Amino acid sequence: MSTSIQWLTKWLSNQLRRQRRQFVFLSIVMVCSLMGWLVSVGLMDVPIARATSSLLATPPKQPLGSYDYFGKVLSPTEAATLVKAKGLNPHDPKSYLKIGAVHITQKLLDVGEKIFFERKIGDTFGLQRVFGFQLGLASILPDMQTAIVAQQGKSTSNLPITLSRAIKVGSQVFPQGTRFPTGFDVLKGGVLPIGLTPKGEITCAICHVALTPKGQQLKGVPNGDLAIPFLIALAPNSAAGFARLSLNPLDPRFQGNGKTILDSKGRSVKLPDPTIFEQVFDDLALAVPFGHFESSPDGIFNTTQIPPLFTFKAGPYTAGGEFAVGPFGGLAALTNGVHSSEINLLAAAQRSAETTGIDREVYLGTVLQNAADPTIRLPNRVVKPSEWLRQVAPDLAQAELEDQVPAPGLGSYPNLNISLLTYNGLVFSPNTRNGGDMASGKFFFANNAMSAWQNSLVPPPNRSRANFNALNNGSVDRGAEVFKSSCLACHRSPFFTDNTIHPIAEIKTNPARAKSRLKQNALLVAPKMYSLDTPVPIPANATVLDVPTAGISRQPNQLPNGVLPNGGYKTPSLLGLYLTAPYLHDGGVAVRKNTLAVADNGSYQILDASGLGLSGTLSQGILPDASASLRALIDRSLRAKVVTANRANPALQVSNLDGSGHEFYVEGAQRQQDLINFLLALDDKPAEY
Repeated sequence: MSTSIQWLTKWLSNQLRRQRRQFVFLSIVMVCSLMGWLVSVGLMDVPIARATSSLLATPPKQPLGSYDYFGKVLSPTEAATLVKAKGLNPHDPKSYLKIGAVHITQKLLDVGEKIFFERKIGDTFGLQRVFGFQLGLASILPDMQTAIVAQQGKSTSNLPITLSRAIKVGSQVFPQGTRFPTGFDVLKGGVLPIGLTPKGEITCAICHVALTPKGQQLKGVPNGDLAIPFLIALAPNSAAGFARLSLNPLDPRFQGNGKTILDSKGRSVKLPDPTIFEQVFDDLALAVPFGHFESSPDGIFNTTQIPPLFTFKAGPYTAGGEFAVGPFGGLAALTNGVHSSEINLLAAAQRSAETTGIDREVYLGTVLQNAADPTIRLPNRVVKPSEWLRQVAPDLAQAELEDQVPAPGLGSYPNLNISLLTYNGLVFSPNTRNGGDMASGKFFFANNAMSAWQNSLVPPPNRSRANFNALNNGSVDRGAEVFKSSCLACHRSPFFTDNTIHPIAEIKTNPARAKSRLKQNALLVAPKMYSLDTPVPIPANATVLDVPTAGISRQPNQLPNGVLPNGGYKTPSLLGLYLTAPYLHDGGVAVRKNTLAVADNGSYQILDASGLGLSGTLSQGILPDASASLRALIDRSLRAKVVTANRANPALQVSNLDGSGHEFYVEGAQRQQDLINFLLALDDKPAEY
């Protein structure tokens, strides 16, 4: 019996060893197969090509657990030391909010992303009842729905619609059957474009999220072919945005059947004919290229392209750099502006006389006389428009001050002063206890949450075969040497910016946008904000903080250094250039794909001159090619041809888009090619593929 048991034990042991060997072998096979699959679908980041230049070091990321203190990144220890120095308890989370420090947590980033993707921009009263964005969108909504159904659940980065009926916009008629590229991005299985809510409201994502041809979301990448001008012109009262263009409503050319009102001095003034004025505005809007917008009510027609949102260490913000102070170094102030000063039509009347030369009553009358909602249009009698506005919309919180509170130290609405923190005196900050609003929180919460999330974004890896070859054959490294000698003085690694506003006399690009804030300089007062633990509505005893401006502007009540006296442009970060063509603030450096034939040594021939400039690209809703557009940026001869093409288009000249300036050229075809390859490699890990 014992012998039989020993034999059986030995046999079982051998079987187990054999099975273990088989299991190990099968495990190795499975792991290898899994790794191969992961590599094939891009889920494992295995570098197979490299560059060695020190300029290509991976840019640091916003550290989770750190604190933002007015643009400075503080470690928890540094933040605790600062709190203690101000006489507060570093163990109490509220202490950090009391001094204006924002704790960067994953929860904050998640909320910021949700607000960015899902929360509407703008007050309902102004954007919908006055301007009529929803009504304009409704005119093409059935065609959009048909187009989405026709996608059969597939994603698209540019939803084309076919008009089921003729539409007249401005003086143009789009016939029935017209196929129109909207630029809307729709996810796989999506029923609405990204950034459009079921109520027909827009969110930040409509402009700042793009899709790859395979349907992958690129968060922070401009939706550069979005038909913004068309969508604006569709609104029945789009001319309510007249202060964003160079239009004077009292120009005799616009006279006709306009209402008569009393201006701020009690004088009778006849407003423009609403039909004539609307048509003129719409025609000007339709002439603007796709992917461009005009947001500042400065009386200057100075459109810019949608910017990328790889914002960490990339301030000051906007092309002119005017958003430079406050939390996140001005990024939160810009985010606030998107939800307030840059979109609030009615609040802009406060300082319209000083900034555009238009009396505030004339401004309000022009905005209201053709309102999308007939019940708030001016009556058939002579009135002061400001008094009529309060008669039809007595509750400010349900009108132009929806989710808006005045910043401290600026007076009271509708006579607010302005500051570097808020260019209309208002702050987007929904009531703290509004549980149904994802943006609800303490003072400035939503702006800070969205800013923290934007600062977490990095360019996705450039997985093109061209980038692999350029990294592998040394072209990117050679381009780094060209960059050192030609570009590094202003575009400093690792974020490729010097965070400086350079005067227009130095940059020489089209000056129109640089002048946007100049008339506001005389209106500025020192910026202040409530502490970040302050509830909304604001209590009478709320703590007020001075917003630091040292090193940013000469005086707290002056525009940032570099803006005065004639305007300037900030040095943009170059990260993600391969995704952000065209180039310069006006997007004027644009070349269509297949316009150039480029040899291996970088020399080129122009195959089709119609592809040069905005006329051959975004004016037709066609995205420019990054490599060809960068060549136009650095090649003197090609740039001259691009600028000439832009200037030959009267519509582009009206909106001050020409691609001129930034005259920093590189000689030699191979040096140009290497520099282009270097610039196209600037992704999340520039030295690796």
